Amino acid sequence: MNAGDLVSILLTIDGADESLRDLVNSHTVDALVCLAAGAGATEGSSLLAFYRETGARDALSSAAGASAAIRFTEWDAIHVPSCATPDAMAVPAALIFAQDHAVYVKAVAAGHAVGVALSEAVGGVSALPETWPGLFAAPAVAAVSAAIALSLSDEQVAQALVLSMAGSSGRNGRPSGMPSARWLVIGEAVLKGIRAALAAKADIKGDLELLSPGWMKGQAAAAVALEPAHVDPLAIARVGMKPFVSARQGVNAIQAFRHLLEKGVDPGAVDSVEVFLPPVAAPVASRPLMAEDRLSTIAHLGLQLGIAALEPARLTDVDRSRPFNAEVLAFAELVTITADETLAGEGWPARVVLTEKGQTREGIWPQACGEDAQAMLGRKIESLPAKTARHLQRLEAALADADAAAVQEARSLLMELTDASFPRSEAA
Repeated sequence: MNAGDLVSILLTIDGADESLRDLVNSHTVDALVCLAAGAGATEGSSLLAFYRETGARDALSSAAGASAAIRFTEWDAIHVPSCATPDAMAVPAALIFAQDHAVYVKAVAAGHAVGVALSEAVGGVSALPETWPGLFAAPAVAAVSAAIALSLSDEQVAQALVLSMAGSSGRNGRPSGMPSARWLVIGEAVLKGIRAALAAKADIKGDLELLSPGWMKGQAAAAVALEPAHVDPLAIARVGMKPFVSARQGVNAIQAFRHLLEKGVDPGAVDSVEVFLPPVAAPVASRPLMAEDRLSTIAHLGLQLGIAALEPARLTDVDRSRPFNAEVLAFAELVTITADETLAGEGWPARVVLTEKGQTREGIWPQACGEDAQAMLGRKIESLPAKTARHLQRLEAALADADAAAVQEARSLLMELTDASFPRSEAA
């Protein structure tokens, strides 16, 4: 399929659909929660400062900085099979241009659809670590979201898409240090996508055949030809919000473990914790812990369970700059991780077997009852300082009412959170 074919599917999205509007509203608030948390962290603040100081302090640099900071948190929503994280790109790119709520809803939903489609086609989790699907798709997410928010023609949206993807590879190596290029490349990809939309608006032309089977297969060993079946206009419904700052591979194990704690387990009496994960999820969660490496503390499942048991408030600690206490580190040593091929399903289910004073308890997640997404979002908002939380709660209500000014209010909050005058202690 060419870019025009793909865009023709995206343009069937109805921005006035109430259920779709509710999904987009929730993802908007969730992305802004992540931005507020990221703005208050040392590395997130550095990323935002870079975009202020090297840009024109305009909406484009704010959107790019916001995307980098949101993705940096590792608290933003993800589509598990494809490893796509489109909230971080779609929400800022659409917010800076949309003047109408229905147009904004369509722009964000379309950004999610193209992001998931390209991330799946490039191989999803199978493309890692050589190709990062979320980075590969990031320019397209931003371009499509911005182009639709700008109310460009069908032809121009398709041109924005191919202009954004020209030269994309999704490969960024393994950058280290702080601030890390891992997040900078997200901001740069979003900036490229937004500029591609503006170029399309100026009638600059690209190659509408760019997304050919040969081109896609050249992007990663696991890539396949992009097909209409990859393009789901309601893909946003399959992009799940994260309750904790965590690698998604370990979230279900943390949920299962917390469920056991709620049943009265005494963390001090735990002898061992065995975690069983799908083979595709186990390697990330079981990497050796490097306590000085922020991403290691977020991915390492033993440490995350120690935090859940003994310092639960730090499950929402984006910064990770404070050392973990000895008890948490000792608890991490009690955790073993095993790859279990019987744990099938695209959501990376987990089984936790805990031994306490010689007695065994078992927890499995997800459960049939699951977790209410709105309740989860409410807890994320409440984890922020009171002033920011109140602002986000008001915005959430305005979006739910389809208030005509709600998109403008969300845009103002994004600009405020990315501005140097925003008090970092308030965001932390």
